[in-house]
Amino acid sequence: MKSAIVALTRGYPSNKDLYSDLIKRNLSIYERIIKLTADEIDLVLFHEGNISSEDQKYISSNYPSKIIFKDVSKHFRNIDIDLEGENKFNLGYRQMCRFNMFHIWDEVSNYDYIFRIDEDVEILDCDPNLFSYMKKKGIKYMTGRFTKETHRLTNETLPYYLLSNSDLNVKKIYNHRNPYTNLYASSVKFWLNNDVQEILKLISLADDQIRYRWGDHTVQGLILNHKKVKINLFPKLEYKHLSHELIIKNNFIRNIFINSKINPIYTNDGIFGRIKSRLRGKFKSTNQFDFENH
Repeated sequence: MKSAIVALTRGYPSNKDLYSDLIKRNLSIYERIIKLTADEIDLVLFHEGNISSEDQKYISSNYPSKIIFKDVSKHFRNIDIDLEGENKFNLGYRQMCRFNMFHIWDEVSNYDYIFRIDEDVEILDCDPNLFSYMKKKGIKYMTGRFTKETHRLTNETLPYYLLSNSDLNVKKIYNHRNPYTNLYASSVKFWLNNDVQEILKLISLADDQIRYRWGDHTVQGLILNHKKVKINLFPKLEYKHLSHELIIKNNFIRNIFINSKINPIYTNDGIFGRIKSRLRGKFKSTNQFDFENH
């Protein structure tokens, strides 16, 4: 069994201090997983060609084992597509979404399992024998939480694109029970199956994916739903998602009452905010696929 812990990470050519979160992430992975397991696990960092050899040496000098750096800049070329939606989602961000939903599977095709842990994640507790556990149980996919797609432009375009261009049961599979993909573990073989690749290409390589900023968590969710693959929750996990100021915890009790698909993350407004959101969807939303209607 060949496994890897991976991330697509940014380069900071003019300020090495900005690698601090990445270094913290790497060390937490080593301390909580790699040094505690007999499994052979590679630590792989994908980058857009902007992490110099000097910066790679700096990052590696703050890690007690080997890091594999992989240049994937070929997937981040300038393309002439008009971008719609928020300015904060620039071309690079949209291509990042495309990479994480599609190109990543070709880049990890030599592995049996991967564990994606983004650069802004710090592992606090985890089963170090996770990959062996997945293999033993026949698990194809694991996540820490479920999330809705709150990006309205995606909800206004992606399901209707699928209705026009595929025979997928969109009303059933576009259900806002998506994995929280800043951290997940998955079988690689599943995503390389020909029928899954066909759907991924249909969505990911469409100009509309870039134009409207379709995200990887929604695409993974609808494909897993379509293929009737169970999205498992980690039995034991705790991590900080620094950019979202969240701490995700998985255990038996929390997985039933907090982390389950009946309680997906989509607002920080608490129970009253969620009730308000549902009422707004019921009385005001004209889009059946909008998150407020689910």
